[in-house]
Amino acid sequence: MKKIMNTPETFVYDMCHGLAKAHPELEFVEKFKIVKKKEINPNKVSLISGGGSGHEPAHAGFVGKGMLDCAVCGDVFASPSQVQVRNAIKEVATDKGVLLIIKNYSGDCMNFNNAMADAIDDDGIKVDAVYVNDDIAVKDSLYTVGRRGVAGTVLVHKCAGAAAEQGKDLPEVKRIANKVIENVRSFGFAFTSCTVPAAGHPTFEIGDDEMEFGVGIHGEPGRFREKIDYSDGKFADNLSRRIVSDLESDLGVKKGDEVVLLINGFGGSPLQELYILNNSVSKCLEEDGIAIHRTIVGNFMTSIDMAGASITVLKVDEELKKLVDYPVNTPALTWGGAMNEEAEAALEAIRAIGKALGFTPAEKAEAPKAAAKKEEAKEEEAAVYEVEGKPEVGETINTAAFVQIVDKMADVIIENEVPFCEADQMGDGDFGMSIAKGFKQLKADWATRKKGDIGQFLQSCSEIIKEYCGGASGPIWGSAFKYAGKAMAGKKEVNLADIACLFQEANRGVFETGKRSFGKGAVVGDKTLVDALKPCADALTAAAEAGKKLQEGLFDGAKAAHEGAEATKTHVATLGRAGTVGERSIGFPDAGAHGLDVIFNELAAFIAKM
Repeated sequence: MKKIMNTPETFVYDMCHGLAKAHPELEFVEKFKIVKKKEINPNKVSLISGGGSGHEPAHAGFVGKGMLDCAVCGDVFASPSQVQVRNAIKEVATDKGVLLIIKNYSGDCMNFNNAMADAIDDDGIKVDAVYVNDDIAVKDSLYTVGRRGVAGTVLVHKCAGAAAEQGKDLPEVKRIANKVIENVRSFGFAFTSCTVPAAGHPTFEIGDDEMEFGVGIHGEPGRFREKIDYSDGKFADNLSRRIVSDLESDLGVKKGDEVVLLINGFGGSPLQELYILNNSVSKCLEEDGIAIHRTIVGNFMTSIDMAGASITVLKVDEELKKLVDYPVNTPALTWGGAMNEEAEAALEAIRAIGKALGFTPAEKAEAPKAAAKKEEAKEEEAAVYEVEGKPEVGETINTAAFVQIVDKMADVIIENEVPFCEADQMGDGDFGMSIAKGFKQLKADWATRKKGDIGQFLQSCSEIIKEYCGGASGPIWGSAFKYAGKAMAGKKEVNLADIACLFQEANRGVFETGKRSFGKGAVVGDKTLVDALKPCADALTAAAEAGKKLQEGLFDGAKAAHEGAEATKTHVATLGRAGTVGERSIGFPDAGAHGLDVIFNELAAFIAKM
């Protein structure tokens, strides 16, 4: 591997700092890996997009006038956390609202959706979202349910950004974004793999004489792999015809229609080849009687250094043509509306007059943010970070003991990192690593967690878990802690009935997270961690209603979790870690349910000795 870099760990940070230094109208908020406009217009809808890094210039390169207000940057090919997204929303929120433009990948959908719910419910911000799924190559892939969101996303940014710049309200900006999504289709192909900096080697192997037809922007497999044939001297023309015909058929374009054509490089193909591809594609469209309103050629939604390209077609009417042509000024896309020297001088003069008169709209726009920050500072001053009293366990568990129990839970997870990964045979094999990462960080940040009461402590823990647990584990486990914490708000001690309520709310948090992300929350039988969590919660509830002692109830819950996890061996996975393999998962327990089985049983034994 040869890359201009310092370390894989600092790769995204160094890149974003470099972008902001090249474009002083932008700023990089390092804590949350957010690239945003320095000045947020309070009189327009703010647009946010993002996802894993590695697709540059998407998405930070499209932050600017006429497109995005903010981009949230995950690690390379990894979704940003919901904590990152929520803070991005808070940074750019206006009275007119915020629209999230989300590519249809499971991790992005889960983290953006849950951040949106937090911003609406907890921060009182007006937020909505659209989901881009323009790739016609495959229906489902390694990272999606349904079609993937790829280069067509750039045209969604462009049209929605123009609408927002024109002062349209949130429902109207969303309507336009969805209109683009309904009328845009893409298809890609690759000659080589890409090399993720942290991996140091190509993601997949492919022969020198082969191509991946229908590849995804992370190197996901396409429809098939085939030999490259240059024998008739018409490879580019033949390839273009196949793809254009598929795009036309799927989109339903016909003779007389107009389109915007986007030829997008994946990062490793030189511009000369992209122009050759554009020539071939344009000829195909012209042969079919389809007019090209505007052609855009370059690297816009890449796959690091992959050789290859994608072809995107947007069917346009008069409304969309005007939005596409509307002036835009971002690091990666600029046209129209350039000021001459006289106009620049006039603008500077107006600003100077405004300053002399004490008119500073930018500062006024920041005033609500400043007030919010003062309020947050007051809350921080009142926060309790040192737990009060000694641990006490009888028929109740006090805050000090509860904090110890969560610390033990973190130890159990970290100790079982490798076994939990081994149990994830039907998923992607990283379950143990994903949750251990979050709980290692929780222990590292232990002193910064609020411990005034049990509810406050659980919610404070959820912030770390949501941000640092990998993949889908962050939103799922973080929501479980958050919902449980809200249910226990203000409680300095909990009895068996409280613990039962805590577990029921944790289960509700997991259900609602799935529902927001995929339209369906997990229930018992879906082969997810809910198969252990819900039986445990129900057993605790039954024990409390029967008047059982605390410890007896805890053992009942742990036993139910074990039985529920074991039962997943006979289930066909419909959701969760093994959801894409279906019947192949029979005979294997769900890794999440197995993990909870181990955790709950170890905690029940630990509490018995306290």
